[in-house]
Parts: sequence; C-alpha cells; structure tokens
Amino acid sequence: MIVCMNLGALIDSTLAPIADKVSAIIFSSVTIANVEIELLVALLITAALFFTIRTGFIGFWGFKHALKLITNNYKHKNLTGYQRKKKGELSSFQALSATISASAGIGNVAGSAAAVSIGGPGVIFWMIVAGLFSMALKFSEVLLGVKFRQTNSDGTVSGGPMYYIPVAFRGLFGKYGEIVGKNLAKIYAVCCIFAMIGGWNLFQINAMAAQYTEVTGGDNSIFANNGWILGVFVAAITWFTIIGGIKAIGNFTSKVTPVMCSLYVASAFLVCLVNIHHLPETVTLILKEAFSPRAMTGGAFACLIWGFRRAMFANESGLGTAPIAFSAVNTNKPVAQAFISMLQPFVDTVIVGVATAFVIVVSKAYLSVDGIAGIELTSKAFATICPFYPILLTVMASCFVLSTMLCGSYYGLKAWTFLFGESKLKTRIFQSIYCICIIVGSAMNFQSIINLSDAVTLFLAVPNLIAVFLLSNIVIKELKRYCERYGVGKNFVKFLR
Repeated sequence: MIVCMNLGALIDSTLAPIADKVSAIIFSSVTIANVEIELLVALLITAALFFTIRTGFIGFWGFKHALKLITNNYKHKNLTGYQRKKKGELSSFQALSATISASAGIGNVAGSAAAVSIGGPGVIFWMIVAGLFSMALKFSEVLLGVKFRQTNSDGTVSGGPMYYIPVAFRGLFGKYGEIVGKNLAKIYAVCCIFAMIGGWNLFQINAMAAQYTEVTGGDNSIFANNGWILGVFVAAITWFTIIGGIKAIGNFTSKVTPVMCSLYVASAFLVCLVNIHHLPETVTLILKEAFSPRAMTGGAFACLIWGFRRAMFANESGLGTAPIAFSAVNTNKPVAQAFISMLQPFVDTVIVGVATAFVIVVSKAYLSVDGIAGIELTSKAFATICPFYPILLTVMASCFVLSTMLCGSYYGLKAWTFLFGESKLKTRIFQSIYCICIIVGSAMNFQSIINLSDAVTLFLAVPNLIAVFLLSNIVIKELKRYCERYGVGKNFVKFLR
C-alpha cells in the first residue's frame, strides 16, 4: 500500500505541471458582470440556445412524440412500399438507459450539491431551463451520429463524432477540408479515451471507494487503506459485463437504470414529504433567488451561469458521447432516435439532478455547509428522514457509478477502435487496461490525471460542436422530412430554420 501511495504521488507530481497548463488553456475564461465564465461553458450554452431556436423549441413540442416512440405507442407507416434494412445491436430503450446511466454517475449526486452550495437555491430553476434547452442539442448530435454511422465487417456498427466530423469538413477548404476533419476526429478520439479512463473510471471508482469508507466507519472501515478490495470487485463485474459488448451493457443498464432512478426520485419525494411544511417557502425561495440571489457576486447572471454549467456538465449535451451509444440502436430512422435521445437530458437533469438539488434546499441542509460541498451534503439531506439513509444513498450512487463506468468503457472502446482498428485482440487490450485502472484507481487518488481528464472531457465539445454547427442544415432538413412524412409537429414545422 505504501508503494502504491508513493507511485500515486510520483505520477501526480509528474503530471501536475502538464495538467495545470492544459486546464489553464481549456478552462480559459472571461469575466462578464463580475462573473467568471469558461469559454467552453459559454460555447455549450450558445449551442443549446442555437439549436433550440433552429428546431423551433423541439424540446417542448417534440417531447410527446419522444414518449410515444420509447413506449412503442407510435408505429411508423410504410409510405414507400419497401422497408429499409435495420442495422444495430441495441433497442432504443437500452440505448436511452445506457446514456442516462452514463451521465447519472457520482457527478450528478455530488455535482448538484456543489452547484447549490455555491450558487444557492436559485440554481435549481436555471438547471431546469438548461435541461430543457439542451434537449435540442442532444437531438441534433444524436441524429448525426446515427445517420453517419458505419457498419463493421462483423456486422456491428460504429458511430459518433469521429465519423461525422470528417463529413462536416468534406468539401470545406477543398481537399484540405477532409484532412482537417480526419485529424480533428483523431483528436476527438484521443481525448475521448483519456476522458473515459480518467474522469469516467479513475474518478468514479475513487469517489465510490471514499464514500464506502465514510459510511462504513471512516478510519475504522474495512475499506480504509484497502480500497483495492472494492476495486477488484467492481473490476470483475465490469469485465464480465463489457466483454459481452454493447448488448451486455445495454441489458445491464436497461434493468438497473430505471430501478435506480425510480428509487432515487422516490427517496427524494420522501424527503420532501417529511419536510412538506417547507415546500411552499422552498418553491418561493428558488424562484426569488433565481432572479435576485442575495449573497452571490454577479447576482442573477451568476446564478444562471451556475445552473447552466451544472446542467450541461450533467447531461453531456454537446460532448458527443451519447451519439456513440445511440449509433448502436437497431433502427433505420435516425430522426426517431434523435427524438428519443431528448429524454436523456430531461431525465438526467430535470428529474434526477433537480431532485438532488431540491431535497438539499427543502431539508435546509445547505444552510449548515461552508464552501463547496459534494455527496456529503446530499447524504445530510437524505439523513433528515432516517439516520441510516446515507447507506442506501451509497448503494444507489454505486449503481450509478457502475453504470457510468460500463458505458464509459464502450465510449472509450469505440474511440480506441477508431484509432487502431477493429479486432477482438485490440478490443480486449482496451478492456483490460480499463479494468486494471478500476483497481488502481480505487487504491490511489490520481488527482492530476482526474484534473487532466476533466479538462479533455470538456474539450470534446470543441471538435464535436464545430461539426454539429457545420451540419446543422442537414439536421433541419432531416427533421423537416420526417415531420412532413409522418405528420409530426404539424404546427411547428414552419418554424424550423
């Protein structure tokens, strides 16, 4: 263990200067109205607003159609006389479950708490607004991911930004456009691999081990200085799941995600029920603080930025990860899958993320915290209904974490095979590295790696959003064609620009 600690310290000290420089570039910011705004966060917000307007606020008028599609209450009529062959490995529900579980990790449980502890109760209002606006951005990138996916020699499919980025640059700047596009796709793939191993693996398992240690006795816990025990257990589950491919991951998440989300939201509802006498004042406080927060530099604008920042980070809209999973859906209708994908930011941010933030405010747990707080603040809020409830929260968070790591392994694998080619050996090499990192990450805190992966995770938005912006006319064209063919959104098609 001492050797591991020394190794971790050595790696951290070596990577720290690199991580600091990369983070400084990627997290470059400007100050507006005394509020510091990261440029990439501003880019994500701009993209969400841009596509919301271009699609005629599809997150609102398309929501009902998305529900009909995911519940199989809508059947596409065959208007052409022939049926195009479907390709893919997942059902729409499995892909939706996978993407929800991928973004509902420890970041959603701890991230919403941090946002409230910094921005105050008003952040909740802006999280809801951001969650609704990000649905249009998610729609656009998933449509492109499914439309431009490729079929591999073994019948599986691969898709995502790595495949539509070159398309976006094809024809741009002549022959050099495609070269630029291919290189940007490779940069995206490299960043994706590092982001999945760092932020979606090392960070998740390290936070999970820390939480287990805390709820089982702290320094007296069996996991104190023995986090590798948990790491081995989680790595084994991960290995035997991911070797089954995206089908096994989809089967796992389609069973676990609905149960965990329902249990988590039900628990949040129970906290609200116990604190029902605080509900009216809580709702009033949230609305009041959203537009005139009292103790926050930058006022309402700062509150808005923190709400959008938390929401965009939570649901990953604009990062291009969801298109990788949805590209594996067995379908021949990209637009239909894009409609379904809009439910992911809604569930992840508007339901799960907001539920976390709301129980923290209604239970008044946030009032007893100084500075930035994470999952410990969420635990304190849930403990108001039962002192043993943090243990159940830990179990639920663990399921979210495991699902996140499973889906992250698929995202990383697709980026890996894009760079090195498709083969069983190359697939097993990446999966082995990924699972070994789970064990190592549970025993050591690679803070520099985590910081660096956080930076490159957000950087994924740059090449992805450039491509999505360039292909936005295709998004609108495909959406119009679908709506006119199947009579969807008749009153809103005229607003598509």
